[in-house]
Amino acid sequence: MKKILFTILTIFPIFVQAQKLSIAQLWKEVDKNLIYQQDLLKRGIKIQELKELRNTRIPVFYIDANLQRNLIIPTTPVPAIAFDPNALEGAILPLKFATKWSSKAGIQMEWNLFDPKRQLDEKQKSFEIQKEDINKEQHIQEWKKNATLAYASVVLATQQYELALQDSASYNEILKISKARYEAGRLPSSQYLNAQQEYEQHLIGLYDAWSVLEDADLELRKYTDLAQTQSLNSNIEEICSFVKNLQQENYTIKSLELDQQINKLQMQGVKKQLLPTLSTNAYLGKQYFSNEFRLDRGHSWYGNSYINLVLRIPLSAYFTAQPTLKKEILNSGVLELQLHQEQQIDQINAQQQIVKIKTAQQKLFRFHNIEQLAAQEKKEQESRYREGRSMLSDYNQSILSYHKAKQNVWQAEFDLIKLLLDKIGVNQSN
Repeated sequence: MKKILFTILTIFPIFVQAQKLSIAQLWKEVDKNLIYQQDLLKRGIKIQELKELRNTRIPVFYIDANLQRNLIIPTTPVPAIAFDPNALEGAILPLKFATKWSSKAGIQMEWNLFDPKRQLDEKQKSFEIQKEDINKEQHIQEWKKNATLAYASVVLATQQYELALQDSASYNEILKISKARYEAGRLPSSQYLNAQQEYEQHLIGLYDAWSVLEDADLELRKYTDLAQTQSLNSNIEEICSFVKNLQQENYTIKSLELDQQINKLQMQGVKKQLLPTLSTNAYLGKQYFSNEFRLDRGHSWYGNSYINLVLRIPLSAYFTAQPTLKKEILNSGVLELQLHQEQQIDQINAQQQIVKIKTAQQKLFRFHNIEQLAAQEKKEQESRYREGRSMLSDYNQSILSYHKAKQNVWQAEFDLIKLLLDKIGVNQSN
């Protein structure tokens, strides 16, 4: 058992020396996490989608070419009098207006001159980019909160492990004293056996504390790479001071406000779809007609060019748009109520946080007082036992009381940090 304790005592300083990271430095690692990088990529996708929409303002040019082999040349009946003045009235003359081979090659242009919804679509895409920004900032805020709690857990777990080390070493000395008294006949066998059991319990506590510390270390590694760090050099007081003035944003409210703007655009879009659209397309090229497959014959190619304007005036949309418009109006009412509810809850939460933070600070102050008193009692009981003026059970009880006091302090410190991280729009002062 002493060898195991020596091994742990040897490993622990290495663990401590292998880290060197302040809470402020940890927050600077936020841009390295994978969720942040995903958010940047998603935002980049939305930006490219906006550019795609803006590119629709530019006319589209492309080469249009085809080659056709007419296996059966279609016959078209025409009035015979058009070709023969002496033909009988009503006579029909079948004619073939196609050749075995035909082809076309030229430049085609298509241009959407006026689309009443284009500008609204671009604005909506801009709002989608803002929404990605909100998601990114929300993820950053959540990352900082979780990373800070993980950092604080390592700090507290380190303190817990240090206490377990000190208690194990101290109780090892008590066990030696108990053994000497037992061998000298000045200590009953039951008390000596009890001392050995207590020592084993302290070692179990030491292993548990080490396990908690390792788990906390692994949790912190989710947020930063600890391979090159040297130490955690921010204590609980520094962490509290660092996050005390942090203002958490309610991104649900921001998202709802943005949804309202998108909803207004959608209502405008329903009305805009009742307006006409105007587009044009043009073609400049040549067509090939011949019964022989000889594309190199210039005289078989004939010029072909045109330009047209297309005006599209919606008719059925005047009847189908009403339900869509009413739906968006109702959706606007839902968003307004959701925003009002969220703002109301946000205000109440802010007031609750003020009360909770003040209460947590008072509890922490009182727990520190209890800890100091418990530490003094433990020190006195240990001194009395070493001098033979106290029972071992009294010393053991003082250790339990001190451990409980320390646990209360650590839990209160962690709870206070969590409350400071959770506060929304609250300027907290000491």
